[in-house]
Amino acid sequence: MAVLRMVLVLVAVACGGCSLLEVDREMQQARQELVVVAGRLLATDSGRNALVALLDGKGGFVAYRIVAPGEAFYFTQAPGDYQLLAFDDRNGNFALDRDEPRHWLPRARHAPLTVQPDLAERARLAQLNTLDLQVAGGADPPRLDLRLEVLYREQPRLQRNYLQVVEFTDPRFDDRHIRLGAWQPLSFMREVGYGLYLLAPWDPAKEPVILVHGINASPRDWQALAASLDLRRFQLVLFHYPSGLPLRNSAYMLSIAMRDMLLRLAPRRMHLFAHSMGGLVARRALQLLAENEAQRLCLFATLSTPWDGHPSAATGVQRVPLEVPVWRDMAPGSPYLRALFARPLPAHIRQWMLVSYGGNRRLLPEPNDGVVPLASELRSAAQDEAERLYLIDESHTGILHSRRATALLERALSELPEQGCAD
Repeated sequence: MAVLRMVLVLVAVACGGCSLLEVDREMQQARQELVVVAGRLLATDSGRNALVALLDGKGGFVAYRIVAPGEAFYFTQAPGDYQLLAFDDRNGNFALDRDEPRHWLPRARHAPLTVQPDLAERARLAQLNTLDLQVAGGADPPRLDLRLEVLYREQPRLQRNYLQVVEFTDPRFDDRHIRLGAWQPLSFMREVGYGLYLLAPWDPAKEPVILVHGINASPRDWQALAASLDLRRFQLVLFHYPSGLPLRNSAYMLSIAMRDMLLRLAPRRMHLFAHSMGGLVARRALQLLAENEAQRLCLFATLSTPWDGHPSAATGVQRVPLEVPVWRDMAPGSPYLRALFARPLPAHIRQWMLVSYGGNRRLLPEPNDGVVPLASELRSAAQDEAERLYLIDESHTGILHSRRATALLERALSELPEQGCAD
C-alpha cells in the first residue's frame, strides 16, 4: 500500500498537481470546510412547490431551492449560523407576502458534510429541519424577494452564471477549467461554480433544449452540433458542472435549474440532450422532478452514455486508496447506477439513444467506442425505455461532430407533435 501511494505521489508531481491526489485532498478539505443544511418540506395544503431560502445568521440571502411537498432538500455551505425561510408563493411574484403561508426557522440545524451519503444518511439529514407551511402569523420573518432582477443585484455569482448569454468561446469553458472541474472540483466551485447559460437572449416563443456535457468536458463540446439545430424554433441552454464531484450533486443542481426555468419562464415544453456521463446526470435530474413538472419535458436524447458505468472506474475504486467520487458513481453496479433505472421515466418522455461504436481501442478487452464499452452503452434497462435506438460508426467524442447524429437529433425534434409531448 505504501509503495502504491508513493507511485501516486510521483504521478501527481508529473502531471502538475491535476491528479487523483488533488481530488482526494479536496474531498478531505470539503469535509473540514463545509457543512450541510438539510431538511424536508411537509405536505402543503395547496400541493404547490414551495420556495425555500437559506439565510445567514443576520437574515441575509444566501441561496434558495424550489421544493416539492414531501421532498428533501439541502444546501452545502461554510460553517456558520443559518436560517431557513420557506413560503408558498401563491401569487407567483417570487416575494414573500404577508398573507402567504410560510415557515421560518431562525436557527437552522446543520451537519458535517458527507461527500457521498448513503440512503440512511440522506434520510437522517432530511430530519434536521422540518418545514411546515402555515398561514401567516407569529414573529415577522426577514424580508425575502427572490425575483431574478433582485438576486442578480445582490448575488454577483448568480448574475454571471444563471440564464446569462454567453458564447462557446467563454473562458469558463476552456481546458484549464475542465481540468479544474475534474481534478479540483472544490476549487472549480469557488472560481466558476455551476452554470446554466443561454446562447441567445431568452425568447418565450422558443422551446429550450438543455445541453449537458460529459466527463472531462465543458459546454464547448456542443458547439458543432448546436450550429446545426433550428435556432428559430429552439432556445439552446448550456448546463455546466464540475465532473469531479459526485454525480448526485450535479443531478440535483440540474433538477433545481430546470424547476426554476419552468416556474420563472414557463416554457410550454422543454427538451434535454446529454453526452456521455452527462446522460447519467440528466436522467437522475429528470427522476427528481415532480410529476407535474416532468409533463413539460418531452424529448430526452443521449449520445454515447455509459449506462452501466465503466470497468476502469471499478478498478480504480478497488486498487487506489484515495477518494475519487466519480469513480464510485461510475463503477458498474454502484448505488448511483442502480438507482437510475429503479423506476422508469414518465411514459410521455421520448427517449432517443444514439450509441457510438467506432474508434475501438485495444486497451479495453471488449468492443468499445474508444472510451466506453459498447455493452455499457447498450444496458438492457436503457434499451427497454428507448423509443428509438441508433448505432453510429463514430468514436466517443466524434459523435458530437457526426452528420448522422446531427440529422437524427434534428429528426427527433421535427417529429414532436405541435402540442404536448405524445402523439
